[in-house]
Amino acid sequence: MAYNLGMVRRKGPPPKPTEEETAAETALLDSVLSGRPGAWNNFQTRYNGLMLSCIRKVLHRYSAAYDEEDIEDMMSSVCLNLVKDGYKKLRAYDATRGYRLSSWVGLIATNTAHDALRRRDPIHISLDDENNSPASNVADARIGPSEQIIRMQQAGILAEAIDELEETDRQFLKYYYLEELEPEQIAEIMGVSINTVYSRKHKVREKLKRIVEHRGGSDES
Repeated sequence: MAYNLGMVRRKGPPPKPTEEETAAETALLDSVLSGRPGAWNNFQTRYNGLMLSCIRKVLHRYSAAYDEEDIEDMMSSVCLNLVKDGYKKLRAYDATRGYRLSSWVGLIATNTAHDALRRRDPIHISLDDENNSPASNVADARIGPSEQIIRMQQAGILAEAIDELEETDRQFLKYYYLEELEPEQIAEIMGVSINTVYSRKHKVREKLKRIVEHRGGSDES
């Protein structure tokens, strides 16, 4: 029996920003932090699309019910988080860590959306909810009952294998595959380099393979 542990994500480190891109982001950030007229409007023009995309991705990932008013509220919350306490979160951005300002803004937007969902009544379904786990959602009208049973068994074994991982490895899987954070964002959250994120993905996958094989199955990427 084969278990597919390969989840489709971008391979390899992201392309490094050009010097012009880095200079433009740095200049924009400096103008915002120094309070230059029109700087905040320019910042919003540049990053509103990114923030909106991050919010919608979180809502879609958790199958959350929402309308345009919810989107507007979350966008307002993101902007508030960026400007409050004298732009504290923007001032925390560190270009020397090797990721772009856009990644930092995207991380803040993503976290804000998660926080908003946590404050809601539990009317949304999270992908890590036990009742919405892969094992309970593999049924497909295009396959027969026997294949459905096999898929459920595979999903169950994989879920048990994940439970055997260390907490930091489980957290990494959550960030990388469930929340689909960018490698730059994971690096910032976990306090590691971007290259470490990619090497850790490989190591965690290998750990899962060994656990599954130990349980008596054969597995392939």
